[in-house]
Amino acid sequence: MDNNVFNEKKDYLLEALNDVHEKNMMAEELDKKKAERKKLTKSIASEEKSIADEISSTIKKRKQEINNTYDGRLDDNRDRKRKVTIKRDKKKAQRVNERVKAETRHLREDSEDLQIEMKTLLRRNKMPSFCKSRFYHALFHPHGADELLVMLISLVAGFAGIPALTMLLFKKLVFEKKTGINMAAWCVGIFAITLILMLVIYFLILNKTRFAHADIIAQTRSITDKIKANEKQAKAIKNAIEKDKDESSYHLDAFDEKLDKLDAEADGISREKQEVLRTFEDETKHIITQEIEGRRLPKLEDMKEQLHALEEEIGAGEDAYSEKVISISNQYASFLGEDMCREDRLKDLINLMEEDQAETVSEAIAIYKGR
Repeated sequence: MDNNVFNEKKDYLLEALNDVHEKNMMAEELDKKKAERKKLTKSIASEEKSIADEISSTIKKRKQEINNTYDGRLDDNRDRKRKVTIKRDKKKAQRVNERVKAETRHLREDSEDLQIEMKTLLRRNKMPSFCKSRFYHALFHPHGADELLVMLISLVAGFAGIPALTMLLFKKLVFEKKTGINMAAWCVGIFAITLILMLVIYFLILNKTRFAHADIIAQTRSITDKIKANEKQAKAIKNAIEKDKDESSYHLDAFDEKLDKLDAEADGISREKQEVLRTFEDETKHIITQEIEGRRLPKLEDMKEQLHALEEEIGAGEDAYSEKVISISNQYASFLGEDMCREDRLKDLINLMEEDQAETVSEAIAIYKGR
C-alpha cells in the first residue's frame, strides 16, 4: 500500500467525495433511464397491440357490414319469392278445384238426381226418410266390407254398450242408497231388459222396412250404390287431377315468370356478394390496414426512436459508470477500502479534518474507526 496516500490532506478526500458523488449521480440517472425504458417498452407493445386490434376490428366490422347488406337483400328476395309462391299455390288450388268441379259435374248432378229419385220413391210408398241413409243400409242391408264393419261396431255398441250404460245409471242413481236388495240380480235384469228392448226395436225396424218393402229397399240400396260409385269415381278423378304434373291449363305463367326473375335476382346478388367479398379480401383489407397504419404508425415510430435513443444513452451511461467505478476503485477504494468509499463516510472524514481533529487521511481514518 502506498503510504503517501494516507499522508494526503483534505483535498484528496474532497476529490474522492466528488468522484463518488458523480458515480452515485450516474447510477441514479441510469436507474431513471432504465425505468423510463421499461415504461416506454410497455407503451410501444401496447400501441402495437392497439393498432393490430383496430385493424382487426375494423376489417371484421366492414366485412360484416358487407355481409349484412347482401344478406338483407337476399332475405328481401326470399320474402318476395315466398309471397309469390303462396299466391301461385293459392291460384293453382283454386283452378284445380274449378277443374275438379268441372270434370265431376256430371257425377254430382247424377247423384243429386238419384237422391231426388230415392226421396220421391220413399215418399210415394210412405216409408220413413231414414231408409235412404247410408247408416240404415249398413245396419239392415249392408254391402261391402266397410258397411259390414259399421254394422258390427254399431251392433256391439248398441246391444252391449247401451244396456251396460243403462245398468250403470240405474245402479248409481236408483240403487246406490238402497240396502237389502240383490244388486247383482237387479243389474242383470236391467241389462237383459234393455238388451231385449234394443233387439225388439232393431227387428221391428227390420220387419217394417226391409221385410215389408223388400223391393223398395232393394231399389234404395241400388240407388245408394250408384251414388257411392259416383263419389268413388269423382274421388278418382280428383286424385288424378291433383297428381297431374302438367300445369299448363292453370295459366300460372305470370307467377312462374316472377319466380324466375326472383331466382335470377338472387343469383345475381349472390355473385355480386362473392365479388365484393373477393375485392375486399384482395384490396380493401390492405387499404384499411394502410389507412390505420398511416394514421398511427408515426407515433409508434417516434416512440421507437425515443427508445432507440434511450438505449444508446443507457449504453453510454453504463460505459461511463463502469469507467467511473473502475477509476474510483483504482484511485481510492484500493487504498481506502470499499467501505470507506461512500459519500457519508467520506464526509465524516472531511469533517474530522476540518475540525482539526486530524491532519492526514490516515489520522482521520484511525479516529473514525476508533469511534
